[in-house]
Amino acid sequence: MNHQHAKLLPSSASVAHMAKGRMECGVCWYVYDPAQGDDVWQIEADIAFGALPDHWRCPQCDAEKSKFLALDIADENVQTGGAEDVQALIAAYQRVDQERMQDIPFRNAKLSIEAVDFQPWQGGSLGVVITPWFMNLVYLAGPNTDWTAHRHGDLVTHVLPSGRYQFIHGDLEGFGPLQSCSLMSPVTDFEDMEAARITAREVMRLMLIAPGGEPEPEGMRLKTEPDPEPTLASGEISRRELLRGRRVAAPEI
Repeated sequence: MNHQHAKLLPSSASVAHMAKGRMECGVCWYVYDPAQGDDVWQIEADIAFGALPDHWRCPQCDAEKSKFLALDIADENVQTGGAEDVQALIAAYQRVDQERMQDIPFRNAKLSIEAVDFQPWQGGSLGVVITPWFMNLVYLAGPNTDWTAHRHGDLVTHVLPSGRYQFIHGDLEGFGPLQSCSLMSPVTDFEDMEAARITAREVMRLMLIAPGGEPEPEGMRLKTEPDPEPTLASGEISRRELLRGRRVAAPEI
């Protein structure tokens, strides 16, 4: 469970919030409130999230600290897709699963719907979504992201430190616009949820590492550009054989 992964550093405003604000678990939505502390870990009141020991984990689901996102950010200049957006995303996919996917033959009943390692990226947030029928890299817009020029089905290339990846712009019922890159569909090869999580975490770690180097500095702006070529992703993932034998399919929005 305690896998290392590269992370984009938060903005100075986000760091300030982590020092004194409430933080929400991106897995189970438990809220750490410094005003209340944590009885399970015997953390006294008025201890900031940033001051919690490194070995502290979510008292409700045992998720590590990196899974927590800031709540109640009042600074309008902070552009980040927060925990509430991720929670709404998972709820929307849960409705899709309940209403449409229960009887499909390639649904893996051993998997649940989960967001893995969502973190600030390009004013919004980037992470992996696992469902019983796909695993996608998903980009959520922030409050100042302008996607009005994009239509459902448009292909957009995003450049990460590890290479260029093609996302498809879509509109998820009950949630709204998002952009996703298909990693695996179907996901019938996974024996359990933990195996899927390990794969998703490794995807995020590799995405943020430049070939042969370290993660790009936080201050670097990753560019976005249209790409008419329907290429799924750069060769970085395949070279590492992370998703060896995956089935290339249209992203499942």
